[in-house]
Amino acid sequence: MDFVSQTFVIGLTEQAPLALAALGFAVLYRLTGLVNVAYAETITLGAYLGMWINTTFGLGFYESIVPAALLTGVLSVTTYVVIFRPAKKRGVGPTELIIMSFGLSVLLRNALQFVFGYEIVFFNVPPPTYTDVLGVGITSFDISAVVIVVALTVLLSLFIQKSKWGKQIRALANDEALAQVSGINPLAVTMMVWFFAGIAGGLAGGFFGVKASVYPDLGWDRFLLLLLVVLVGGSRSIWGVVLAAFGAGLVLSGLTLALNPGYALFVLLVVFVAILKQRRNPALEAAKV
Repeated sequence: MDFVSQTFVIGLTEQAPLALAALGFAVLYRLTGLVNVAYAETITLGAYLGMWINTTFGLGFYESIVPAALLTGVLSVTTYVVIFRPAKKRGVGPTELIIMSFGLSVLLRNALQFVFGYEIVFFNVPPPTYTDVLGVGITSFDISAVVIVVALTVLLSLFIQKSKWGKQIRALANDEALAQVSGINPLAVTMMVWFFAGIAGGLAGGFFGVKASVYPDLGWDRFLLLLLVVLVGGSRSIWGVVLAAFGAGLVLSGLTLALNPGYALFVLLVVFVAILKQRRNPALEAAKV
C-alpha cells in the first residue's frame, strides 16, 4: 500500500509543471500544426525570468512568476510575428518550419546563457511548507502547481467551448480559409493562442525552477517527454493531454521507485512510442471504425 500511495502522490505532484507546459504546447500545436521545438526555451525563459525578478526585486515566488509568465507570453507572440508568420506567408512548409524552430531554440538557449551565464542558479525563497498526503510529504509548491493545472484546464476548456473567441479558435484550427471568409481575424486569434502558450510555458518553467534549480537546458531536457505527452494525449483534447501528463507522472513515479530512475524514463518513452505506433496501425484504425 505504501508503494501505491507513494506512486500516486509523487506521480501527480512531480509532473504538474509538465502538465502546465503540455497544456500550452497542445493548444499551439492544435491551432498551427507546428511542432515548435523552441517551446523548450519558453519553459527555460519562464524559469530564468521568475528567478531574476525574485532575486532582483526581492519578491516572493508567486509574485515573481506572474510577471515572468506574462513576459514569456510576450516573447512567444514576438517569435510568431517576427519569425513564423512571415515564413508561413512565404509558403514555407511544415518540415522547414520545424527546422526553423530548432534553429530558434538553439539561438534562444545561447542567448539565455549569454545573459544569465552557464552556472546553475536558484530562486531565493523561504523553505516551502509540507503537507502529509497518504503518508507522503508534498510541498506547497507541488499543491499550487496541481491546483493551477486543474484551474487552467477547466477555464481553457470552458473558454474554447463557450466563448466567442473559443469558437473562432476552433474554426481557425479546422479550416483557416473558411474562417477568414466568415470574418474571423486569423492574426488576432493566433496571437492570442501564442500568448497563452507562452504564459503556460513560463509558469511551468517557474515551478520546475523553484522545485530544483534553473539552468540553460531546463526546458530542453524535458521537451521530448513533453512532445510525447501531447502526441499521446491527443491534440484535440486538452483534458487528454493533461491526463497523459499526469499518467506519465504516475508511470515514472512507480518505475522510479521500483527501478533505476534512468531506466524508468527509458521504459516510459518506449511505452509512449508503442502507443503512437499502435495508433498509426491501419488495421487497428479499421477495427475502431
